Amino acid sequence: MAAVCIVLVAAAPARGAQQVSYAALLKQIKTGPLIRAVINRAGGDIEIKFNNLAEWKAFYPPAAQPMLQRLLHERHIRVIFASRHHARATKPRSVHHHLRYIAAAVLGALALAGVAFAYVRWRRTRKPAHGDAAAS
Repeated sequence: MAAVCIVLVAAAPARGAQQVSYAALLKQIKTGPLIRAVINRAGGDIEIKFNNLAEWKAFYPPAAQPMLQRLLHERHIRVIFASRHHARATKPRSVHHHLRYIAAAVLGALALAGVAFAYVRWRRTRKPAHGDAAAS
């Protein structure tokens, strides 16, 4: 079973698109058995995929993009536009966790000071007077 899986994986190596001339690609767009086309406006290239899953890639003249889109639309071939990679907007790091810890520390210190103050007051009121201790 494992040998069959290894043979299947090794039999289908991933290949990139074959670089061809614009004229050859245009001829295939007009008559070839295509599945889809990917137009990269930023790079100025188009990539087509055939029924047999082969891929061709070519650079097109800047003025040719509308004509390519029209030809592909007339043949009902799916067109995908490659998007530009946008840099992600980084969010500023939130500081509410730090503030939460600081607020907890301040509240803890106030609670500790309140307990210490109550303890000191309680001790003062419980001290026997000097005169009372001598009288008994």
